[in-house]
Amino acid sequence: MFVEIDAAAAAFAEEHKLPGLVVGIVDQGRLVHVTALGLADRESGRPVGRETAFRIASMTKNMTALAILSLRDSGKIVLDAPLAEYVPQFAAVRPVTSDSKPVTVRDLLCHVAGFVTDDPWGDRVLGMTPAELDELIATGTLFARAPGLAFEYSNLGYALLGRVLTNVSGEPYQDYMRRLFFAPLGMARTTFDAIAAMEADYAFGYRLDGEVWSRERIEPDGEVGAMGGLVTTAPDYARWVAFLLSAWPARDDPETGPVRRASAREMALYHAPPFQADGPEPRPTAYGYGLMNMEDPRLGRVLHHPGGLPGYGSHVLMLPDRGWGVFGFANRTYAPVRKLTPKLGQILHEAKPKPPPVAPSLALSRAIDAVAKAYSWASIGDVADACAPNLLLDTPLPLRNAELADLRRKFGEATVETIEPTHALGGRFFLACANGRLKVTVTLSPERQPGIQKLVFEVDDLGKSPDRQ
Repeated sequence: MFVEIDAAAAAFAEEHKLPGLVVGIVDQGRLVHVTALGLADRESGRPVGRETAFRIASMTKNMTALAILSLRDSGKIVLDAPLAEYVPQFAAVRPVTSDSKPVTVRDLLCHVAGFVTDDPWGDRVLGMTPAELDELIATGTLFARAPGLAFEYSNLGYALLGRVLTNVSGEPYQDYMRRLFFAPLGMARTTFDAIAAMEADYAFGYRLDGEVWSRERIEPDGEVGAMGGLVTTAPDYARWVAFLLSAWPARDDPETGPVRRASAREMALYHAPPFQADGPEPRPTAYGYGLMNMEDPRLGRVLHHPGGLPGYGSHVLMLPDRGWGVFGFANRTYAPVRKLTPKLGQILHEAKPKPPPVAPSLALSRAIDAVAKAYSWASIGDVADACAPNLLLDTPLPLRNAELADLRRKFGEATVETIEPTHALGGRFFLACANGRLKVTVTLSPERQPGIQKLVFEVDDLGKSPDRQ
């Protein structure tokens, strides 16, 4: 598996003419593999190594988002409060229309504040001073539309979240991040100060114009670093990925910090309207808080986020339900690493053993057993105690029994197979019948003794109704 990953990374680096590339694989809480290719410094010939530091650009955003949630968890901010409560200068900002709602912290987290997409501009102003950000707030043309209407990716929004963190925590954003995340997680070489990072093993950023290579200017740390200024290494970043993945599944274990598991999972919820994400196969994606959530037909639920700066391109892809993730850092301007990580994810997906099926809850098992009996007997009345009060009111008993009798006549005897819980109160299972296969969807009620409130039989695609032969 790792040989394939190394080969795919090398082919990608050659195809996209990357000076250097590092790839990390995190599985079950630890860094299990690193691929290091090419040069960190073209001029001196210094190679990329396992510990080489790269700037990871907008992959910083999920750290910023979780830091905001840490303040929310401690009762210091309210996500739906107006931004002006935490950034007083914003109170003087004129709304785009007289009936516009105030910009909130939540609007910034999920890019619905109405600001314009600002990747090229934001990438060149990382070193903005506090006074310059104040001036931008006071005099800038901030709004492209009214807040709360649509998703539009905004670096400025996350820069303002950095100001929120500074003002509410009482310490500079960078210091709060160091105290909250970097120190507890052992991320000793993670920093926002790229110029200081140059003194150690650092990957310089490059651009290619035609056949001419040149170094990109290193943007200094500044007031808007919360949107994309982070510098880190593969071992350090693996600790972050492992920490995020440790939030799944929800469970009764004691919290181990540095932020509640529920808050990490909250970042992955859909908080903004879906949009088409870039990639080899663009798919509808929804933005959470600093993470994008996508349903991949091969990999399942994927959390991811790209990063790009002059001199750098990066991407992280995580499968929280499988407990593993892959990330890549490259040192060429806007390197499309987002096209590499899905390929590596597919290699991992095919090589790793499939997870064991999720066991149904006792309530769901009871319901499935009742449905199987009702099908066998062609009568739901005999299992009425397993039904919610609505089931036989929505479809009266004679009609339910007629449906079951018709299915039993067409498909014959059946056994239960392949139970797929959606959650504790619902899911689907399959009936392997003498003359085909049925898919059965069950939803339970929220009562003390959950009953079947919805029951749907469908001919499975793998089966064939006798009437259609």
